[in-house]
Parts: sequence; C-alpha cells; structure tokens
Amino acid sequence: MRVFTDWLLLRRCALELLGSLRGARCTAVATSFDQRLVLRFEGAAGGGLLAVACFAPTPSVALVPELPLEERPGFARLLRDRLIGARVLQVSSRRNDRVLRLRMGTRSRFGVARFHDLILELIPRFGNALLLNEEGRIVAAMQSFDARSNARRLTVEGAPYEAPPLDERLRIPRTIARAYGEEAERVVADIEAGIELLPQLYVYRDRGGQLLQAHLVQLPLHDSVESREPSLLALFAEMQAAPSTAGGVRSATSRRERLLARIEKRIAADERDAEQILARLREIGDRDALRAAGTAIYASLHERAPEEHEALKSEARGLFERYRALGLRAQRLEPALARLRERLASARILHWETSRVEPELLAEVEASFVSIFEPRSDPTRTRKTKAPKGSAPRELRVRPGVRILIGRSPEQNADLTFRIARPQDRWFHAKNIPGAHVILQCDTEIAEDDEALGVAADCAALFSHASASAKVDVEFTRRKHVRKQRDGAPGLVFYTNARALIGSPERARALLSAMEAAPRTPSS
Repeated sequence: MRVFTDWLLLRRCALELLGSLRGARCTAVATSFDQRLVLRFEGAAGGGLLAVACFAPTPSVALVPELPLEERPGFARLLRDRLIGARVLQVSSRRNDRVLRLRMGTRSRFGVARFHDLILELIPRFGNALLLNEEGRIVAAMQSFDARSNARRLTVEGAPYEAPPLDERLRIPRTIARAYGEEAERVVADIEAGIELLPQLYVYRDRGGQLLQAHLVQLPLHDSVESREPSLLALFAEMQAAPSTAGGVRSATSRRERLLARIEKRIAADERDAEQILARLREIGDRDALRAAGTAIYASLHERAPEEHEALKSEARGLFERYRALGLRAQRLEPALARLRERLASARILHWETSRVEPELLAEVEASFVSIFEPRSDPTRTRKTKAPKGSAPRELRVRPGVRILIGRSPEQNADLTFRIARPQDRWFHAKNIPGAHVILQCDTEIAEDDEALGVAADCAALFSHASASAKVDVEFTRRKHVRKQRDGAPGLVFYTNARALIGSPERARALLSAMEAAPRTPSS
C-alpha cells in the first residue's frame, strides 16, 4: 500500500491526531515486539495507544488496540522518563515534508508551558524519532548519526535539531490540482486551513479487501473497489496490523537475528565471568599449601633459637589468616559460579529455541529472555507475553489411544510438562543438550518394549540441538519424576529415575513426512 503520496495526507493525519489526543496525558511509553514505538494516552477527549512505525516500508502512525509491549533500555525508556504525565498540547506537520511534531508538556497555574517536542520523521528507508527540549536541542534519537556516519545531518545528543532536507518531489498539490480540477483545489485549501470538519477519504481495495491506496481526491485506479472512509488513522492501524507477507518474513528474520545476537552477547559475558571465577578458585585451591607451611613452622619451633620463636609464630599466624580468608572467598565464589552455570544453561536453551520456533512464538522466547536476563524493578513493567491464541503442542497419533505431544517453545515445554501431562505419562528429552519436551500419553498402560517408546525417543532426537546427528542419546522417565528448576528458563528441569534410549532424527523426520502426506480422515 502507498499512502504517503504527498504532505497533505500527513497534514490530515496531524489534524486527526490532535482531535483524538488534545489534552490527553501520556501514561506509558514502550516498544512493541515488531519495533514500533508505542505511547499510551489517557484523557477526557479520548486517547489510546499511539503506535509509530518509523522503520516500516511505509512509515505511519496509528491509534491501535492493545499490543504486546516491552520496556527496553534506551530511547523508549528515556521518553518514559521525560513524557510520563505530559499532555498533548499541539500536533503539527511540516509543509512539503513527512515530519510530524507532537508538542507535549505541562502548564503551571499561570499558564506557563514546559514542554518537549517528539519529532516523527516518517520517511521511507530514512525514518526516525527524536525528542527535543524547549531549546530545540536533541535529547535523544532512535537512530543517531555523527559526522562520520552522516556528514550532512547530525542527530547526536545536545546538537540543535535540523529537519531533513525538503524533497521537491513532494510538492504535489499543484500537480493534483491540475490533474483533478476544482475538487483538489478545494481539498488543498481546506487541509491547509486546518478545518475542523475533515473530508472523507477515497479508499481503494482489491477484490479480496486488501488496502491498496487512499487519498483526499478521487484516483483513477482500475480493477479496485472504491469507498469513502472518514479516518486516515484507522487506515494506518489496518495497515500496521496486516503487513505484507514479504515484509512480515523479513521482520521475523530480522527479529530472530537480533534476539540471537542478544543471547550470544549474554552467553559470551557469562562465560567470561565464569572463567574469571574459575581462575580465582584455582588460585584459592593452592591455599592448602599455606596451611601446611604454617603447620610446619610450629612443628619446627623446637629446632629454632628461642629468640626467633615470636617472629616465626607471627609468620605462621599470617599464613593461617590468609588460609581462612581464601576459604571465605571460596564460599562466596562457588555459589556465584553455580548461578552462572545455571544462567548459561538457560541462555543456551533460549538460543536454541530462538533458532527453531515459529515466527509467531518469537515474542514468547524474547519475553522469557528478558524476564531472566534483563529483570526490572519497575512494578509497571509489561506482563510476560503468553503464547498466541490457538498455539498448541505438536501432536502425533501413533495409534488409537497412544499419542505423542511435542513442545514448540520454552513456555510451551513448561506448560506441556507441568499442566497437560499426567503424572504417569512418560517424559522424553535429549540427554544433556537443549531440546523439546516430548510427552507420550497412553490411555492404557503399554509394555516396556512398545514401539511407541522408540517413536517418542526419535521425536525427542529430531526436536533437539542434535537433530543433524545420525543417533542421539535420549532419556525418559515418568512425568511425576520431573521438577522445575527455580529461576531457570521456562522448561529447564531436573528429573530422576531416567532410562536411556537411542533416538534417530531421520526416522522421526520420515514419520512426520508420511503423516503430513497421508489424507486426513474425520475423527469420530
């Protein structure tokens, strides 16, 4: 969809925003999981969630329903610190450009306003958002450019804000007026004057209802369905809610890569910390030599002259004191090393899960990572994201009364094991490597050599970090012998009473392919 054909539509957008948000107070700032900047407004005249997609193929702003949000450090958090409690005083746009300015602030009893300007540069491929102070200087920017990266335009903290250079190609009103006559001239005049009663938009959709184009004047678009609609913000919300397939794939791929990079950075940092602690523990491991040296001094006192005894005893006491101090240090370092190893286990599981989950479950894995590795003390932080509605474990019917359930994500692994599985169900997992939880459910008890056990082991091997191997060690036990690991990643568990099997990823892959190819029969 191509909506921003000229600055008049953005002027129309500014008028709609002002009508919806005038006087509304900002109560929250965050980012959505698809990198939109989101501000929550509340006020007598209205409000809602303002979602700003600066970096989308078609940048836009929209008032949208609820979104899964996260409060990352950086630009969104700085906006929260500066804008929470501020009211929308003015919304304006720049002539012949795609820049919106939201002036937000408070007024004293004497009418003196203290404000910040939120600048939204809605320019394809070059979008940005910036916060300015009362002097017009940049407080922060979503994307910062210094002299080395962009000599034409600086967006560094403290620098005066300079709007992007005007694009002469956006001077379209005269062209529209020549092409479409008096109606366009009237629309241009009305929008520039900022009339309260905004004209309805000409909206064009394909036969399937997908949004193609919208404008203030009628366009000669053939093979499309034309309608008149009142709100550009509503069209932008529709556009943000239904990105193109290619764009959605690119977004999911980019988001997966970003999350993998965050987890890899955390793993590298924790591995460095663990190595430092191990080095200190190795040094402390030599403390027995201090104790032996002190003991040897006391044992040899009778061989030394009496006048040397006090000095030797003092030396021995120093050795014993160092021995005790190193022991106390070891008592602090060993639990710290154990905690680091637990964190590394969680991080490696989440890294593998990030690489394998479906795009719609990436938000869930990201929320798990944030909750473990980026905890916040702010009580207003966003709740942990749940799996999308309709998301269910993968299910295989081995035969009537025997089924295998496979978790698709960390949260789903935990849900499958501790809510869906029954105490006597068999629980499978690849040994000592990240993998999905696999549950074998049987309506009646099966023999210990039943082929279903081998199928479940093959599935656990396929949905594990060793899926490229020919054979994978798999362990299984009754579900009642599995316990959660406190403070670990979702799905990280302890288990006992395990038995071993060898799983074949290739056998499971062939079975899944055969089941997908087989015609489905209605269930009775």
